[in-house]
Amino acid sequence: MRKAVIPVLFVFSLSATAQERKAADTTKTTDIQEVVVTSLGIKRQARSLTYSSQQIGGDELTEVKTPNLLNAINGKVSNVQINRTNGVGSSVRVIMRGNKSVNNAQPLYVIDGIPIINGSGKSADIGQYSNMPDPGDVLSSINPDDIESMNFLKGASASALYGSAGGNGAILITTKKGRAGKSSITYSSSLTVDRAYSLPKLQHSYLSYDPSIPGQAPGQSTESWGAKGESKDYLKDFLQTGTTWVNSLSFQSGNERSTSYFSIGNTTNKGVVPMSYFDQYNISFRNSSKFLDDKLTLDANFIGSLQESKNRQTPGASFSPLTSLYWLPRGVNFDQYGPDNYSYLDKTRFLPAQNWWEVNPDGSFKGNPVTQNPYWILNRNPVTVSNKNAYGALALSYQINPWLSARVRGNYSWNTSDSQRDIAAFSAPSLLANGVNGRILKNIYENSSTYGDVLLIGSPKISESISLDFTVGGSINTTRNKITQIDNAYLANPNLFTLNNLQWSTNRAPGDGYHHTYTNMKKQVQSFFASASVGYKNMFYVDMTFRNDWDSTLALTGRTGFDYESVGVNAILSSVFKLPEVINFWKVRGSYATVGLGLPTNISNAMVEYSKGYTYGVDAGTLVYPKSSFATGEDFKALLPKPELNKTFEAGTEVRMLGNKLSFDITYYNSNTSNQLLETTIPSYLGGLIPGSYYINAGKIRNTGFESSLSYKVFSSEKFGWTTTVNASANKNKIVELLPTSINISQELPFSLTGGGEYTKLKLGGSFGDLYGIKFKRDDQGRILVNEKGIPLAETTVSYLGNPNPKFIMGFNNSFNIGKLGVSFLIDGKFGGKVLSLTEKANDVFGVSQASADARDAGGVSIPNAVYAPGTPNAGQAYTGTTNAKDYYKAVGTTEGFGKGVDEVYLYSATTVRLRQASVSYTFDINSRYMRNATVSLVGTNLFFFYKKAPFDPEQVSGNTPGGVGVDSFGLPLTRSIGLSLKANF
Repeated sequence: MRKAVIPVLFVFSLSATAQERKAADTTKTTDIQEVVVTSLGIKRQARSLTYSSQQIGGDELTEVKTPNLLNAINGKVSNVQINRTNGVGSSVRVIMRGNKSVNNAQPLYVIDGIPIINGSGKSADIGQYSNMPDPGDVLSSINPDDIESMNFLKGASASALYGSAGGNGAILITTKKGRAGKSSITYSSSLTVDRAYSLPKLQHSYLSYDPSIPGQAPGQSTESWGAKGESKDYLKDFLQTGTTWVNSLSFQSGNERSTSYFSIGNTTNKGVVPMSYFDQYNISFRNSSKFLDDKLTLDANFIGSLQESKNRQTPGASFSPLTSLYWLPRGVNFDQYGPDNYSYLDKTRFLPAQNWWEVNPDGSFKGNPVTQNPYWILNRNPVTVSNKNAYGALALSYQINPWLSARVRGNYSWNTSDSQRDIAAFSAPSLLANGVNGRILKNIYENSSTYGDVLLIGSPKISESISLDFTVGGSINTTRNKITQIDNAYLANPNLFTLNNLQWSTNRAPGDGYHHTYTNMKKQVQSFFASASVGYKNMFYVDMTFRNDWDSTLALTGRTGFDYESVGVNAILSSVFKLPEVINFWKVRGSYATVGLGLPTNISNAMVEYSKGYTYGVDAGTLVYPKSSFATGEDFKALLPKPELNKTFEAGTEVRMLGNKLSFDITYYNSNTSNQLLETTIPSYLGGLIPGSYYINAGKIRNTGFESSLSYKVFSSEKFGWTTTVNASANKNKIVELLPTSINISQELPFSLTGGGEYTKLKLGGSFGDLYGIKFKRDDQGRILVNEKGIPLAETTVSYLGNPNPKFIMGFNNSFNIGKLGVSFLIDGKFGGKVLSLTEKANDVFGVSQASADARDAGGVSIPNAVYAPGTPNAGQAYTGTTNAKDYYKAVGTTEGFGKGVDEVYLYSATTVRLRQASVSYTFDINSRYMRNATVSLVGTNLFFFYKKAPFDPEQVSGNTPGGVGVDSFGLPLTRSIGLSLKANF
């Protein structure tokens, strides 16, 4: 596979330059002579860029609307990996050029040249007992109709001026503004119907009991290993047709001195799971005005949104209504537990009690893990998420003389996420955490940032041959994070889910069902930066940047800041040499950059002895110590906290041919990120360290790869046009170092990634996100060992399973116009990688999977390349028989979590090729007094897979965390959306 990737990359290669264009423009219409919007909103000529970037226009984001605008990027930008979480409004995980950091691998988001914080609430983790959903983020709340363009600066060289925040690249968002001499109104509406597909394959041909045996009846057993018999598929009846309705209305007007843009929008979603909904309202305003003979420009911007959702799906089995139907013992009549009969009045407490097959007459539950009535979960264990976002920015620019201008800019970004789950009395005891009146789980995350900078931007004329562009400036960025987490199972009055109904005076130490923590963190980064670009005869260019950040997260570490630099060169070969006429433009470029990254906020407090009071935390009135500390002392200086450092080299070339119809580009990069902040437990005296939990600042992660795209205007007339674009990229990630060789600690020590539930770990020589779990026990020849009954044996320790990240990503985008008829479709593929399904692992052990039925039909399970284990009567002899299906799946499947069963059985290829989106549109020219035109479209997303082997969508992740990729933990099924959209211009 690897050998085949590189030739493809050389053939299909383009990283299109970052252009400031009209909303209708895309990467397919890039003109190399146009002006480029780069870091900090500075404009430069496209030909002068010494690094790779890629931009897509606003119409590409809204051609087929998705509630989260970042989902519309998939397949359209090379080397950008996007993973979705659960449902509409949830956050999106974006990785450019591979995972670089265990601390923060997400790119920086920039609106109109000014950085923002893409704040979110608490991310969900992999695991059966997750209790809260992904709450969404700021980017999920932005109205795509307000976006003029998005520019992806993927490497450190491109985003170096943004400092440590841009170490993982930057995504520049340019919002719409009014146009001079033109007033217009635009209304757009999109209505799609959503259906779940790619569901787990379940069996309905075997029951949970044997009707021929007296006394056996449905619901006595929690498993479905009974006799042959038919049962109804209640899952398909339970899942409903969802709808998503997106509306947007915008007004814009202006003259030569002032332009204004205003919009309002609404997104309403009814989910495929009953009683789940999402509602969002957006507002946006931007004004740009000129004063003092047009020398002074004022640009003001405001973006706000409100989100409300109910019963957004949570990873894990505890609060999933779907797992209750997956595991429903076959033969049980679910219709008697439906939406009008999920509860009854308990006459002893006069409270609603749960009506469910698994609840015994005394109120106890039969199974382990227990399931609940899906309608009880949705009505009596509901989860609500309320998000509010506000962003305001102000920029003043003064043209001092024809070649020098000054800018003063600032913004304020604020968001809050409030998630609450109510768990009513008579829910499963394990979920009530010993409470009898109910339980409240509540997370409130409030994030804010204040940013300001001063820039001096100049382009003095040095001579006819030499050009100079420079920027000098400074900035201050202050972020604040307030986190409140409440978990209380001691309600004074039953089922009254208000904070003033909680009891905190009970005699109980912090633990399940008894938490109340509040954290207030502040971080400030003060920066100075400068850049210069020198050009010679518009043929050769040299870029240089310098930045120094003074970061408050380095307090107590013995240093206050760090600096980093970048340098880049390019040559316009088409201006240097006389080339064949078929070549219109040819540029080669190369750059090198170093970018730092500070520590997580407040973590350096762990440098201080525990006796210092401000390093304590408080949980429900009880002092708690920091979980981990730093290894201090002369012998461990190499492990002390220090800024992360990313060193990146990239080189590429860009060619335009055939009258600029064919665009061709390739970029190679190599980045090394060192000084990773790792957290681990030292079990014994290793290297002289006292046993305990430590933060260790060490390790190096390397990413190398290519990114590419090919764009060709096959036909470009008004009667018939066809533009095709292929994006392709490959990335190789390697853990080069974990611990300094000077420290006597085993390099084989694995480090767990946040949010991975012990399944994702870092290990020397491996790759970021490697999956670990239980494998079959094998002999020296690699043969599976079985016991005397033919049941396979499992290893007692975990080992490497695979890596979920794709080795190669490709997107194939086509747009046609036949007069006023437009047709477009996007196919994208992710090749390579392995993913793990906890869902299939549990379905098998309960005997409800189609695989378990097929095995019973076949008379058992055949285990290839197996021998009897030592100690059995036939030790060493080949095992050629079939293993009883129940015995086999009881051995390999489990619901008990990490380290149980055999994970190797549930490892699947992550390769997928899908029809991501398609649309057919027709534009009507109205040209009436009030309406200019209208476009009606038939649209679809996630229509079908050309290739997929995994029983779930490998693109889905449990949470927006470093370790949340590659493990299916009872997630929401993928949805196919088909509908109509209308766009009218007045």
